[in-house]
This record gives sequence, structure tokens and C-alpha cells, in this order.
Amino acid sequence: MRLLLWLVASLFCLSLPAAAAVPVTLCDAAWLDPVHRRTVPVRIRIPAGSGKVAVVLYSHGLGGSLDAGTIWAHSWAEAGFAVVNVQHPGSDSAIFGKPGFRSALGGDQLIARAGDIQFVIGELGRRVVEGKCDLARIDTRRIGMAGHSFGAQTVQAIAGQRFPFVLEPPLSDPRVRAAIGFSPSPPLIGSPAEAFSRIRIPFLSITGTEDAVPTVYPVTALQRQEPFRMMPPGDKYLLVLNGATHEMLAGQLFPTMLNGEPPVHIRNTVIAISVAFWRAMLDGDKAALRWLQNPAELRAGLPAGDVFETRLLPPPPVTPPVPGTRNAASAQ
Repeated sequence: MRLLLWLVASLFCLSLPAAAAVPVTLCDAAWLDPVHRRTVPVRIRIPAGSGKVAVVLYSHGLGGSLDAGTIWAHSWAEAGFAVVNVQHPGSDSAIFGKPGFRSALGGDQLIARAGDIQFVIGELGRRVVEGKCDLARIDTRRIGMAGHSFGAQTVQAIAGQRFPFVLEPPLSDPRVRAAIGFSPSPPLIGSPAEAFSRIRIPFLSITGTEDAVPTVYPVTALQRQEPFRMMPPGDKYLLVLNGATHEMLAGQLFPTMLNGEPPVHIRNTVIAISVAFWRAMLDGDKAALRWLQNPAELRAGLPAGDVFETRLLPPPPVTPPVPGTRNAASAQ
């Protein structure tokens, strides 16, 4: 009940009680990947406490950095999850505004990004400590991943998106158990249905009615709903925020080239639903799962114009009792 009250309060843009958030330790580092000869910057957030915690990796969009997704990452850490922001050399802030900037959206960089995520997951299982962050508390059996824009494409690849060309080794990583894509995208070539046919892990797509950047990537706001609609049913969720632009969903605390930070209603709605998603999928929280899957409860708190949809597995068929059996007798 406490969880439900907190989530509903968030949706109505009320202030969260101080007890709802836990202190967070933040550590920055740069980890050397000797296989790919890359140095991967990471920003780690560990919630206070001594017990094991699930972990969420976050991948930034084109031209982003460790600052991308700060609002989301800090909120998830305050809710009790370890969060690791990953910066991707070659498609990060070092190339922003330079000639050929948009060419970094190509397949080579997507492959490199997936490799960064796989490398960081391996390091989280190997390292015990990073600065003041106790990495031994991270439960690597409970890994989630989120990302915005090009980061969402990275999430899709890690979650199992298929491509019209053979990739060896594959970009997918079965260690990731659930995923959130902020501003997800359909493939520019090939069948979307085929591309997303193998994404079977729980997936929350978050987009907005104004979620498009045509000067950078030719995908409309409506097309960003396609991944949700083409994935196999089973814990698939879609949140469409009325008036939300592409940049608002980046979750940054300072203005960028398009917009500033998200307005209160967008920020609080994203936090409430994403925290419920992580708790349901990584912590096995049944109350959070019921809230996500209950249209009357969740949608009642959404502002006008926002949309929340689900694609769940159908309930198992009820087998009629066979006359003369114990089941038949008890049914009478």
C-alpha cells in the first residue's frame, strides 16, 4: 500500500516524503576495456544500505555524456537501485557539433556501444569496489538497462533486436532481464516486426507526442511507438506523454540544444512508472506489478492527454473438469 500511495502521489506531482528517498553515493571512473582497446567512462550511484541491490545501466544519446539521464538515474538510485551511467567514446559529447556528427549513428558505433555495455556488466561482476562505491552489493543476477535515443537503440540491441545483417558476436546480452527505452526507434531498413520479434524480456517504451528530431534522425513521434507494437506480448508497456519532446526525455538538469529539463508532470510521471517497472521486474515486487497491469489504478492518475498501454500474455485457458474426476466433484 505504501508503494501505491507513493506512486499515485508522484503522478499527481505531489512532493515525495523525505523517507521515500535514500542517500546515494556517487563515484566516477574510467575503465579500460583491453579487448576493444577503449576506455569507458562510468558514473556509479549506490543507494545507502548494506544489502544486495539490483543494478540499472544507462546509455546516453548521440553526443551525450555521463550527465545524460541524471534525473532518472538519481531517482532510481534513491528508490534503492544501483545505477551505472555509461559513456560511449565515438558517439559521445567529444564529437558534438563536429563535421560528420550524424554519421556516428551508424552500425559501427552501435556495435561499439553494445560492446561497452557487455564490458561494463562483466566489470560489475568482477570489481569489488570503485572509490567509495561498494560494488560487491550489486546483484548481477538482477540487471536492467535503459537509454535515450541512440541509447534506446543500444537498449534494443542488447535486448535482442534482429538486424538485416549477421553480427558476430551478437549484440544481445541475456544477462539483462528488463529494459526501458526512452525515445525508441524502428529500424530504418527491413521489417519492424522481424526486427523486434525476439525481444521477450520485459520492456517499457517511453515517448512523447512531440518526440522527433527530423534534422538528426528521420523518425516521427508516432513511429517511436512501433517497437512496443511489434515486440511479442508479455510485460511490454508503452507510456506516451502529451507534449513531451525528444530532449525532455533525456532527463538532464540543464538546457541542451533543443529544450531544458522536463516539466514537473513529465518528470514525476516517468519516475513513478519507471520505478514501478524496475521494482516489478528486478525486485519481484507484486504490488508494483499489479499497479502497472491495472488500467483503472494507473491511468486514473495520468494527466489528460497522456497514454499508457500494455501488451501482456493472455491468461492460461481454463480446462473444464472431466466428469467423474475429483476436479469435477469439487466444481459441483
